[in-house]
Amino acid sequence: MTTPQNNLKSMEPEAVASKPAPSPAAIWGMPLAALVLAIAALLLVWFGSDRLGIADGAARTRLLIGIPIVLVVVVIAHLFAISTGAYGGAARLFRSETGDRTKAAKPLKRDARLQRVYEELRVSHGWRWQSRLRWLLVSGMDERIDQVAPGLKQAGVMHVGETVLVHASPDGIEAAKWLGQIRKLRRRPVDGVVHVARTDDMDSELPRMLSGLATSLGWAAPVAFLHPVEASGSPSERFDAVGAFMPDAARRQAQAAAAGLPELLDEVERRAADMGVRLCTGNNRVTWLMEISKYVGDHTAKITANLRTLAASNWLRAPVAGVLFAPVFPGAAVVPVPVAHGSHGVPVEAVTAVPVAEVPREQPRALLPVWQQIAACMPNYRGRRAGLYWPDVLVWFVVIGAIVWIMLLVISGLGNRAFVNKAETIAAQALTATPGTPAALRAQLALQNEIATLEYRQQHGAPWYLRAGLSRNDDLLDALWRPYQTAASRNLRQPVAQALEGQLGAFSQVRADEQQSRAARQQAYNRLKAYLMLATPARTDASFLKTQMLDVWPAPAGMRAGEWLDVSQQLAGFWADHLKAHPGWRIDVSQTRVTQMRSTLVNQIGLAASDDVLYQRVLDQARGKYADVSLATLLAGADSHGLFATAQTVPGIFTRAAWEGVVEKAIDDAVKGQHVEGDWILSGDEPTTQISASTVEGTVKAARAAVDARKSADDLRKRLRDRYFTDYTAAWATMLNSFQWVPATNFSSVIDQLTRMTDAQTSPLLAVMKSVRYQGEAGRPSQALIDSLVRKAQVLFSEGSDATQAAVANPLDRSFGPLLALLGDANPAPASGKAGNAAGANTAAFSGVSLSRVLTADTTVRLKLQQIQTSPDAQSMARSLAQAVFQGKLSDLSQARDDAALTAASLGAQWAGFGQTMFVQPLDAAWEAVLQPAAASLNDAWRAGVTAPFDASFASRYPFAPTPADASFAEFGRYVRPDTGLINRFIQVELSGVLKRQGDQWVPNELAPQSLQFDPKFLAMLRLIGPLGARLYAQGEAGYHFELMPQPTPDVTRTELTVDGRQVVYFNQQDAWTPLAWPGNGLNGHASLTWQTLNAGIQIAFDATDDWAFLRMLEKARVKPLDDTRYELVWNGRPDRDAADASMLPAAAKAILASAADAKAASATTGEPPDSTKPALRYVLRTQAGAGPLDLLKLRGFRMPERIFITGRAGQISGLPSLPPLPPELQP
Repeated sequence: MTTPQNNLKSMEPEAVASKPAPSPAAIWGMPLAALVLAIAALLLVWFGSDRLGIADGAARTRLLIGIPIVLVVVVIAHLFAISTGAYGGAARLFRSETGDRTKAAKPLKRDARLQRVYEELRVSHGWRWQSRLRWLLVSGMDERIDQVAPGLKQAGVMHVGETVLVHASPDGIEAAKWLGQIRKLRRRPVDGVVHVARTDDMDSELPRMLSGLATSLGWAAPVAFLHPVEASGSPSERFDAVGAFMPDAARRQAQAAAAGLPELLDEVERRAADMGVRLCTGNNRVTWLMEISKYVGDHTAKITANLRTLAASNWLRAPVAGVLFAPVFPGAAVVPVPVAHGSHGVPVEAVTAVPVAEVPREQPRALLPVWQQIAACMPNYRGRRAGLYWPDVLVWFVVIGAIVWIMLLVISGLGNRAFVNKAETIAAQALTATPGTPAALRAQLALQNEIATLEYRQQHGAPWYLRAGLSRNDDLLDALWRPYQTAASRNLRQPVAQALEGQLGAFSQVRADEQQSRAARQQAYNRLKAYLMLATPARTDASFLKTQMLDVWPAPAGMRAGEWLDVSQQLAGFWADHLKAHPGWRIDVSQTRVTQMRSTLVNQIGLAASDDVLYQRVLDQARGKYADVSLATLLAGADSHGLFATAQTVPGIFTRAAWEGVVEKAIDDAVKGQHVEGDWILSGDEPTTQISASTVEGTVKAARAAVDARKSADDLRKRLRDRYFTDYTAAWATMLNSFQWVPATNFSSVIDQLTRMTDAQTSPLLAVMKSVRYQGEAGRPSQALIDSLVRKAQVLFSEGSDATQAAVANPLDRSFGPLLALLGDANPAPASGKAGNAAGANTAAFSGVSLSRVLTADTTVRLKLQQIQTSPDAQSMARSLAQAVFQGKLSDLSQARDDAALTAASLGAQWAGFGQTMFVQPLDAAWEAVLQPAAASLNDAWRAGVTAPFDASFASRYPFAPTPADASFAEFGRYVRPDTGLINRFIQVELSGVLKRQGDQWVPNELAPQSLQFDPKFLAMLRLIGPLGARLYAQGEAGYHFELMPQPTPDVTRTELTVDGRQVVYFNQQDAWTPLAWPGNGLNGHASLTWQTLNAGIQIAFDATDDWAFLRMLEKARVKPLDDTRYELVWNGRPDRDAADASMLPAAAKAILASAADAKAASATTGEPPDSTKPALRYVLRTQAGAGPLDLLKLRGFRMPERIFITGRAGQISGLPSLPPLPPELQP
């Protein structure tokens, strides 16, 4: 009997179409957009309340509460509309109102059969459709599957009762693609795998097949075996599932579970036999239970063996659920019609087939309880993932991250709380301690250490276990500065200020005429400087202030000397280091005492001399003690005869020996005597008062000198050193740039020069560079170990002087850096205290050039020249090498010259002469020796391939010559076309290495050898032909596009200008532009200009018939440029007495007049001069680019140049065939 529960549930197509399942984007897109807008609105209200005018707390609070409420209402309304289908109803209503009944089918994401079931379940079960029904994957032989699920092979997926059956490999789709689509439907693609097979059908590859299914699905589901048993009796009204389910066991326990299967099957056999007997007693035709019992009894051993084999296989990934048996009765099963689909997965409407909803989809009633039982038991077994499942990985990452974050929060919270408590305790102790006592100093030191710890964490970050967003390092640091200021003011600042005031007061009482010792003056100066630093923190020198504070700070009673020494240094150093950053720590000074002290110091010390006097004094101390440096000194025994020479020398005072021996010490001595000259300590803003007249006079003079100087001792030292090293660099640059290269006289001399230059033992270039490196390292600190340790110690204990030390470390790196970099000095200290200058000084090192690379290039060229010299055919070899250069091909010569040019350029403009002489000119001589013969050969090729044919074609034709015969535009284009012309192709093939394309013309390549000199006529030809050919043949064929506009002429009533059949008629109407194109199609070449007056008929100003007729007409005109694109053309009309009515002249007369006009035009090279007796016919020419057809006037008298390069010998054209003789009838 067929019941509705046994039928394959399906929906009508109309129902599915009327209520389609909304996509995830349709469901969550709008809420996400609303959430983003709400967050943006909240951020705007929170951070921009002042700009919005809602700074009031009530309005801001209402907005902060109202925006989330509106968001919740919008999301609820959207979800309600989705669940009730309001959006779909609105869409259908809109389509019905607008009459739009069409709906474009969208490509499906999955197979049409799977899509149909997906839509059915979405509509019938809602958004939780994935967990409402159990999905079983049915595998096995198609014959067996068809016995238990008829039509599943064709349908692919069936909805049977509360179970969805899925075929493992249905018709019409690849199995892998089908399983991949199923995998994407649900989190667990299937709840179980049902393998349908009889005992005789068991295959040894079953474990591998099940593993493959698990891999394709990404999920190893529990496996159940279904044995179809053929029953010969009649079906009963009621069926029950027959079989045995094994306990859920892990994979390692699968064999033990399979060992208990025989007992379960015996129980199944016994119970099936008992119930079968009962059924037979009621109806002797119902024998299916007894047949199942018999099948189980006969095949228990095989079933058990197969399951044990499966359990022992390493391919098994999921637990075996059990074994079931289902009766199969004979009879034809109704096969459901699968949904047809197109190539893109779009459902195809059946035209003649029965609709799917009308086809009965009945399934065997005996199998329904089996599917239900399997589906009900499958959740009791645990499947597992096969392969990587990124949502699980993401969840684990999130969980682990949350746990770690919580742990970090706990650790950070506890650690920061403990640190805050500790800081509060230390601050309280520092504030409550009695000022000036050892306990107060210790408490201040503890507070200072806490602040130092917080500062270090502020710069380098807090420890990782104190971060996690709970660190209050900056807030705690700001809070601790206040108690520190209070404690330090009582324990340190007040005692030090009082001690300084006492010493300054004692020194200011000295009489004006009493000279104090140098040590006393220096001590008083230092005390005043420290006192003023305490009053003006912006001028604080931390190291100096620390020293002065330690000198005057009295030790408290009751503290041991060792402890006091350690504590005082830490407290004073910390205060001095932070005074500049905290101006609020300043003291209030007594201006009267400061003024008196300044007057006393100025009176005692006096003024210093100017920079010029000091500099000359320094030079005078070194002058005459060191010999001048000449070229022989630089060579150090090497021989530069025949290579380079110079008569310049470097003065001895500008050598490294002079610097290290005298100059450096002289500058330091000069600075020491002037270190209090004109500084801010002695030039205060307050005027001196209440002192004697002599003191006032001395103070005024000192103040004026101090204002003029305005520099400290360090500035003075830097000025003197900079001035010396500037003169030092200039002296060496003058000498090195004066080097002159001795030119070679022949090919062998070039090789000899390169051999001597590249010799590793006797090279004069190496000797010069080594001497320059030694001299260029003047002023660098000593590299000895003791000196390095001393400098590091000075850096540690004198941080304030780092900038000064860096500024004078390597003063010549900026100027001598490029030269030193050639010798491998790639890491000099930066000049002027800026790291960027080091990079600028060592451009050569960073660009990859070096002296060794230049010598290698010179050696390569020398070997190549020697190979040419010893070759049997030296001329051919040299010519082929030069042709490679002309053609732009890479060769040893070009690479070597590029390296030399790059090396010279890397030296910069300051050493340009030296670089050209020592690196470029030796290779230029080699280039000249190789390229000159090849240049002559290239000139011959140019004459034979271009000049001679061009002259043969155009030498006696217009516009190249004033003759009646016209040149051919096609033939002219064969030479000057920008891409395929003979000139352009010749340059591309033969000269691409020495010429480069720049716009529409070829120009000399600045990187080409300078020994090659182009013929000026050749370059002029390129400048003329390039732009002219590009514009004339822009469209492939010759043609200019331009416009003409006639202008009115007194007494002229009508003018008519004809160009190749196009007329421009003007009879004193409004001016208008007429577009023209010239030359035409070559069949109607004609140009004429006629005019008419009140008293006469038509007059002919010009008339010619040929391809270049319009150019002949332009030649007769006077041209006046109006702007970049407009030109005024003026033609003179013929006198009335010589004119005749053109319409009345016969053709022969017209030809005679035209010939006469041509002859007259040929005798003139410019437009006719103005004639007051003739009317001036004016036109305005407007071009699209350049001068348009006026550019062709430049071709008058043009001759193709005979040569490309100037080679020093007469260019003789040899080997060219002579021109053919003229025909007899044309010979004179």
